[in-house]
Amino acid sequence: MRGIKYLLIITVLIIALAFLMTRLVFKEVDEDAESTSVTTETTPPETEPEEDENIDNAWAMFLVNKKNPLPKDYDNMIETEVVFESWREYYLDVRAADYIKRMIDDAAEDGVDLLVVSAYRTIEYQQQNFDNSVQDRVDRGMSYDDAYADTLAEVALPGESEHNAGLALDIMCEENQNMDDDSFENTEAFAWLDKHAHEYGFILRYPKGKQDITGIIYEPWHYRFVGLYFAKEIKESGLCLEEYYESRGWVDEDGKATKMRGPYDTPKEEETVTTTTAATEPKETMPPYSEQKVSIIV
Repeated sequence: MRGIKYLLIITVLIIALAFLMTRLVFKEVDEDAESTSVTTETTPPETEPEEDENIDNAWAMFLVNKKNPLPKDYDNMIETEVVFESWREYYLDVRAADYIKRMIDDAAEDGVDLLVVSAYRTIEYQQQNFDNSVQDRVDRGMSYDDAYADTLAEVALPGESEHNAGLALDIMCEENQNMDDDSFENTEAFAWLDKHAHEYGFILRYPKGKQDITGIIYEPWHYRFVGLYFAKEIKESGLCLEEYYESRGWVDEDGKATKMRGPYDTPKEEETVTTTTAATEPKETMPPYSEQKVSIIV
């Protein structure tokens, strides 16, 4: 009888212990679930870089090319500032001015003299460049149609040039200002730019081997301001600007930008620049032409 009593006591104790263990296990599970719930609620959602209001100079990240021309009134939408002086003054969008000035100064401290040979251009000035380039080819024996097509590979139409946006510069050096070939890439100035330009928000806009994508020949002197964040991204990716846009899904199947579109909200054909193809003489009201013998002026 006493044995049965002890057995009952032991059974009751086992049941009580099992009950306590069950309560402890469920309590821990509830606490873990609550902790997970809190963590999920307090973790901020990931955002696209372009949606971050703190990203530097996001305004400067937009495409300018044959498929993404500037609005026709873009000349009136920006304010420019002198960023370099030689035999004439060269202008850039005021928001990018300090970056190029600092880059030129820092290069000089490293013993490299950077020379700006072209910067912001008005639509009218770009039209004159294009027309004169076509005429130069005609004068050298090409038919007008061939001269026009050949010019398109080297000189952008008005409104399709980054120079019209006030964000691009042609940067060379005293010892090499030749735009008729790629020899500038063999200079110390190019080596310095290739290594450091992105640190100031600039990218090599028309890299070697990308003509089929950009529509423009390789130009080792043409640099475009896109801001520090995107310049670093593009430099590290090894992509040209069109390829970077495509990799981010920012263009449609026709190559037109759908995000990071800069100065335009919706693509309206009537708002883009209208160009002409007739050769014209330089106007007296326009900035003087460079005395350099060059044929490639995008």
